[in-house]
Amino acid sequence: MKKIFQINFKNIFLIYLFYILLICTLSFVFATVFSNKFLVMDKNNQIILENISFEFGELINNLYLSKGYFHEIEGIKYYLQKLPAIPFLLLSISKISMNYFFVVIFKNFLIFSLYFFLCYQFLKNLSHKIFFYLILIVPIFIPYNLSVALNYVYEDCIIAILLPILFISLVSKNKNRFTAISVILFVLYLTKTSMFLLTLILPLVILLYEKKIFIKLKILPLISVIFAISIWGYFGHVKTGKIPFGSSGASNNSFVLSHVLNQNFKDYYPKKSLDIIPLTIPDKKFISEWDRYKYYDKKNKNYLKKNYKSYLFDCVTKIKFILFGIHRDSALPDENGYFNNKIRFSLILNKLFLNLSFIILLINLYKNYKANNLSRENLYYLLIIVLNFTPHVVGWATSKHLVASTSVSIIYLIFQLKNKKIRN
Repeated sequence: MKKIFQINFKNIFLIYLFYILLICTLSFVFATVFSNKFLVMDKNNQIILENISFEFGELINNLYLSKGYFHEIEGIKYYLQKLPAIPFLLLSISKISMNYFFVVIFKNFLIFSLYFFLCYQFLKNLSHKIFFYLILIVPIFIPYNLSVALNYVYEDCIIAILLPILFISLVSKNKNRFTAISVILFVLYLTKTSMFLLTLILPLVILLYEKKIFIKLKILPLISVIFAISIWGYFGHVKTGKIPFGSSGASNNSFVLSHVLNQNFKDYYPKKSLDIIPLTIPDKKFISEWDRYKYYDKKNKNYLKKNYKSYLFDCVTKIKFILFGIHRDSALPDENGYFNNKIRFSLILNKLFLNLSFIILLINLYKNYKANNLSRENLYYLLIIVLNFTPHVVGWATSKHLVASTSVSIIYLIFQLKNKKIRN
């Protein structure tokens, strides 16, 4: 039995083959189930790019047809509505093959291979190898979390894997960790605007906290984020004359936030999808994507001025959902108008791990305070959780938004077990 847990080339290669074969099999099952629910492929099993949801479809299809990076709404080209990580990932795979099953399976082959090999790179020197194997199964042992990671139509399928890798890289002592951190932060910035705070603040903390590291290494994450900001900013300036940054990192942010800054929000969240919340029809015709952004931005600010107390109560509701929500959320009505909000047993596990990790973190922070020494694991776990949750409290959180943080929390707990075993 001991030989099985030894990390050598032969063992790791065989374990990888088994791991990736399992991922590919699960991806095929997921793709089959997903295709039975949604029109995602034609009769020849070719993926229908235009039908990819969350406003990615037309954008990716235009890229595939070499028309450019945009999609149209009422005759206006929108260049900055979606960040480029998901579109270019799916475009690259589709250029190899348009087979629907290939796209889903190959996407997960790439993402989970990255997870496997970076875990191996940063955890292979652990004195107790069992913890390496435990961390390997973190993204796949809870069914709901696995379904989010296997998906391909929203950004959280990438974040669910990259955020745990980021945490592992941050707490590792491997000399190559800053290169990995830099690449991950670069991709995360270009994946979803909710990653803005994390990708902006974390490199600055690394510069201040990692005092024993050469400046040329610990400055790499900051350089990579500046590079990502410059690329997206330059593209936005060329196409629209405005540099997207911060709250305007994507031109639909104000429209999305208008679903939250809405008097009906509390009647829908978290049980019903905010996509069906009633919105006031604009009293003007927009002439550009930034014209639309400014319209909803002004509308949102006016709502906040008049209803800030109600908004604060809504934030409490969001925090309660993050910590304790175990029912199916963001549901759409069926043909009978029924909303399925049954308990998801996967979410029970998620909340148990999440809250347990918070309790242990608080205990550890108190111990660190008494010892006047803040440990790397506690610092980076705290930062990732706070900086990832903040945009979802300001906006709103759904279960899929929380998967990445839950996986990071489980890994944090595994590291605590490791530390306890070493002390014993």
